[in-house]
Amino acid sequence: MVRALSATALLLAGAVALAADPQIDRLEPQGVRRGADQAVLIRGARVGVEPQELVLYEPGVVVEKLERVDDNAVKATLAIDERCELGRHAVRVRTASGFSNLVTLHVGALERVDEQEPNNTVETAQAIACDRVVDGVVKREDEDVFAVDLVEGQRLSVEVEGLRLGRTFFDPVVELLDANGAPLAENDDRTTAYSDPYLTHTAGAAGRVYVRVRESAYRGDDRSSYLLHVGDFPRPEAVFPPAVQAGADVRLEWVEASGERWSAPWTAPNEAGRVVDAYAVDDRGVAPSGAPVLLSSEPPTPEAEPNDGRPDATPTPAPGVAVGVIGKPGDTDFWRFTATKGQVIDLRVRARELRSPLDGVLRLFDSSGKRLAGADDDRGDPDPTIRFTAPADGEYFAQVEDRLKRGGASSTYALEASPPAPEVELTLAERRRFEATTVDTPRGGKTAVLWTVTRRDTRGPLQFAFDNLPPGVTAECFPLAADYNRVPVVFHAAADAPLAGALARPRVASGDTAEGAGDPPVDASIAARFEQQTWLVRGRNNRAVWSHFADRVAVAVTEPAPFSVAIDPPKAPLCRGGSTELRVTAERAEGFDAPIRVLMLYHSPGVSSNRSRSIAKGQTEVMIPVTANDKAKTGEWPIVVTAEANVGGRLWASSGFVSLAVAEPYFDVAVPTVTTRQGESATMAIGITPRKGFEGVATLELIGLPPGASAPAVEIAEGAEAADVPITVAADAKPGRHRGVRCRVRLAVDGAPVVYTQGYAELRIDPAEPPAPGDSRQAANPRGLAR
Repeated sequence: MVRALSATALLLAGAVALAADPQIDRLEPQGVRRGADQAVLIRGARVGVEPQELVLYEPGVVVEKLERVDDNAVKATLAIDERCELGRHAVRVRTASGFSNLVTLHVGALERVDEQEPNNTVETAQAIACDRVVDGVVKREDEDVFAVDLVEGQRLSVEVEGLRLGRTFFDPVVELLDANGAPLAENDDRTTAYSDPYLTHTAGAAGRVYVRVRESAYRGDDRSSYLLHVGDFPRPEAVFPPAVQAGADVRLEWVEASGERWSAPWTAPNEAGRVVDAYAVDDRGVAPSGAPVLLSSEPPTPEAEPNDGRPDATPTPAPGVAVGVIGKPGDTDFWRFTATKGQVIDLRVRARELRSPLDGVLRLFDSSGKRLAGADDDRGDPDPTIRFTAPADGEYFAQVEDRLKRGGASSTYALEASPPAPEVELTLAERRRFEATTVDTPRGGKTAVLWTVTRRDTRGPLQFAFDNLPPGVTAECFPLAADYNRVPVVFHAAADAPLAGALARPRVASGDTAEGAGDPPVDASIAARFEQQTWLVRGRNNRAVWSHFADRVAVAVTEPAPFSVAIDPPKAPLCRGGSTELRVTAERAEGFDAPIRVLMLYHSPGVSSNRSRSIAKGQTEVMIPVTANDKAKTGEWPIVVTAEANVGGRLWASSGFVSLAVAEPYFDVAVPTVTTRQGESATMAIGITPRKGFEGVATLELIGLPPGASAPAVEIAEGAEAADVPITVAADAKPGRHRGVRCRVRLAVDGAPVVYTQGYAELRIDPAEPPAPGDSRQAANPRGLAR
C-alpha cells in the first residue's frame, strides 16, 4: 500500500512536479552599465516556472521587476547604482522549486552596443564611437572587426572580457590595425586580466584604426561571447603598494605597460584581512578591471632600496606587513625583523594571489647568515609560506625573489608576518560533481548537506550555526568531535514557512556546549573561511580554468516535495567487522510514483554503504546494506539519508537524523588453522573471548571454505569460551592450502540481527593416503588416484 502525503501537501507538491532544478544558460546581455537601467533576459531550463526573485551576492544592483517570459526564460529589469562596484556580480534565479546555478553579471562604466554582422574584415568593420563596450560573440574561424576614429595623441585602451564571462573555455586575442589594416599591436594573455587580453596605444596621427577580436586558434561557438571595452580609459599593469591599511586614505601608484607611473587617491574599505579590487581612475575614465589590493590592520612597510643583501635589509615589524617589488631580472629583496626565543611567526608572500607575475621564493636566515628555512609553493598555492619558531632572541632576515630570476615593475608582492591564529576552512560537499550545492528545503520537509572542516591552529570540538537563514528554516547539527572533520547538517522548513531565499553564512565556535542547539556562543567564535567554488569553465582533465568563489550558501524554502523519506532507527548496533541493513521508507504524493534514489549522506570512519539503491517506481521502501570494517570508529553516529527524484529536473530531500551505534563485537573469535585430508573429517576449535553480554544464543558459521568442504552452523550461549565446529571434507575436495577461512557471528539484540565476521585462518587439505596393498580399492584403481 502506498502511503500518501496530506491533501495540502498534495496540492502544493503538484505545483512543482515539473519545475525542479532551474538552470541558467545565459544572460542577454551579460554586461550592464553603472548608473543605468537595463532589461536582462535570463534563459535556461525551468527558470521561468514560477520565478520568485533574482538574487545577487553583491550590492549595487536593484531588481525592479522580474517577469516570466516562458518556462525557460525570465526578464529582469535592473537599476544599477552609479556607485555600484565594477566587475562581476554573482546572480541566481530563485523559483518555487529552489535556486538555480550561479552565473555572473558584469558591470562596466561604458555605454553598451551590440556587435553587428557582417564585420569580419576591415572593409565591413562595424564603426563604433570611443568609450563603448561591445557585446559580441566569436564563432568558428570568425573575426570581428570594429572601426574607431582617433585624434592625434589620443590614448586608446582596449580590453576583452572573454574567459572571465565564465561561459566556455574561450581564449580571445585582440589586435589593433592601422588605417590600411597593418598591425599596430596585439595581445593574447595578460596575467593581471586572468589570461584575457588588453592593450594600450597612443595615436601618432589623427585617423581611423581597427580593433579585431578572434579566438587564438580560430575556434569559437555560440558560447564564445565577449565584452570588448574600447575607450580613452587608463589600463595599467600593476599597482603599488599591493597592500594598504584598511580604512585609510592613500595614494596608489599605477604602473603602465610603457613603464610610465602616475598616482591617484583611493580610500581603502575598512575590512582588514580582505583582498579587494582597486580601479585606476583618471580624468578620462576608469579601467574596466581592478587590481587586487590586500587590506591590512596596520600601515604596511614599503621596501627601501637598495635592499639586495642582509646588510641593507629593510627593517619591518613582526607581526606586520611589508610591500615590495622585484623590479628587474635578478633582483632580490631582504627584510629584517626581530623575534624572541620561542616566538612562532607565519611568513607568507602574497603575489600571484594579487595577480602579480612574480613566482615568489621565500628564504629565512639568522643574524649570522645561516639559512633556517625556504619555500617555493604552499600546498598547491604558488605563493610560499614558512612557519618559523625563533630559536633565540635576535634579528632574522627574510629574502624574497623570483624563482626564475625574472623581474619588472609589475612584479609586486606583500610579505606578511603574523602569529598563528585559530581558523577553520569549510567546504560544502557537491551533490553532483562540479556543481555547487544549494540548500533547497521543501515546506514541511528536510534537506541535508555535508560540510568538511580543515582545522588550522585549533583543536577540540567545534559547534556550528548559520546566520541569515530564511524565515521558518532551522539547521540541525551536532558538535564536531576533535578527531573528526565532517559535519552533516539537516535543514528543516516549517510547513507554514513563506517561500523565500537567503544567502546564509556559516559560523563556527569552540566547545562542547552552546547556548542553544546548533547556536555557538559568540565569545567562543573562530574565524571560519568558506569559499564555495562554482566551476564556470573547466579545461582538460576537468581542471578548473575559471571559477567563482562565494562566501555564503544559497538557502531557499520551496514548495513541498512530492515525497518524503525516513529511516527506521536501528535497534541493534553495527559491530566492527559486521554488516546491517537500514530500512528507508517513503511517503508519496498521490500520482507521484517515480523511482527515488536514496543514499547515506556520509559515513563515519570505517563504515561504508551501497550508494546505488533506489525505492522502485510505485514502491515505498528499500534496504540499504551497511558495513563496518575491523577498525571502524565506535560511538553513536547521527546518520541521515538523502533522496533524489526526477520531477522534470532533479529534486533533493532528506530524512531526519537517527542514531547508528558502531560498537565492538559482543565477543571475539579466534579461528585456528586446521589440517586434514581428502575424505576425512576435522574439528575446528574456535576460541571465544567475551566482551559484553547478549540474550539467547549466538550462531557461528564458517565462511570461505573451499569447494568440497562444509561445516554446520553451531550455537553458543553467553559466556562460552570455546566452540567446536566439525568440518566435512569430500574425497574429491581440492587439496592445498586454502586461506581466508573466517567465522561469521549472528545474534539478536532487541529482536534485530547483529552480524559480524572475525578471524582469518587456513584450511589445509592434504591428498588422501593411497590404499594399502590388497585393498579392494587398489584393484579397481591400480594407480591409487583419488576418485
